[in-house]
Amino acid sequence: MAANTYPFKIGQFECLAVSDGIITVPDMLTPRPFDPADPKTGLAMDVTCLVIKAAKRQILVDTGSGRWMGPSSGKLLENLGTAGIRPSDIDTVIITHAHGDHIGANVDGDGKPVFVKARYVMHRTEWTHWMARLEGEEGSPKGMLSITRQNLPPISDRLELVEDKATILPGLECLLTPGHTPGGMMLMLSSGKDGLCCIGDLIHHETELVRPDVFAIFDVDQDEAVAVRRRILPELADSGILIFSCHFAFPGLGHIVRDGDRLSWRPIAAEST
Repeated sequence: MAANTYPFKIGQFECLAVSDGIITVPDMLTPRPFDPADPKTGLAMDVTCLVIKAAKRQILVDTGSGRWMGPSSGKLLENLGTAGIRPSDIDTVIITHAHGDHIGANVDGDGKPVFVKARYVMHRTEWTHWMARLEGEEGSPKGMLSITRQNLPPISDRLELVEDKATILPGLECLLTPGHTPGGMMLMLSSGKDGLCCIGDLIHHETELVRPDVFAIFDVDQDEAVAVRRRILPELADSGILIFSCHFAFPGLGHIVRDGDRLSWRPIAAEST
């Protein structure tokens, strides 16, 4: 059985990649009609969350799909428990952006926050965008917006809204990466000579390293999202920083590497062989 957690260190920080399972999305690599009820018509995509431990702090990055996106997903709480982490152990939840596969376990079936002792951190622009959507489409019960409606308003009384380049704690900074969503963020973790970039949904699949528009159907502002990818991805390759990509094959860790103008993904499994 494949492992569902992967521990690693970034300097003083102890980190844990935690699988939330697999979701099925429209297959844009070989475009074909997609039926959400038939996984064979779509593309299987990992969802992985990240725990960052610093001294007495335990920070969770995103909450996965919860009960919303099929039986192969929503495994975060189970896998945290297997690793000995209770929801009450988490003191901070950082939401990279508010799509359903990143906020789906914010609340339980009764609408109560799952991480009962945590403050939630989100970019101010992201919150403003989704609250306006919910207000403007108040009667809409369908799809991702329904997940947003169930999982964002209940955390409003424990939410900290941040601006670009906000410092969550020394060595952990949020950076705005708009386009996929207006207030989407990536996270930079640094300690000594070690660093990690959690790219959120900057990209979803390795193919986007050479075709940054291939999954643009998921983007709120497609032109901006593609432009941001074209700018940031080469910078990450040149920096040599370790990458955590929540939708790449578990545990989602590796490096973006450059061959001339061409970028590619080198997972840590390949680096250790």
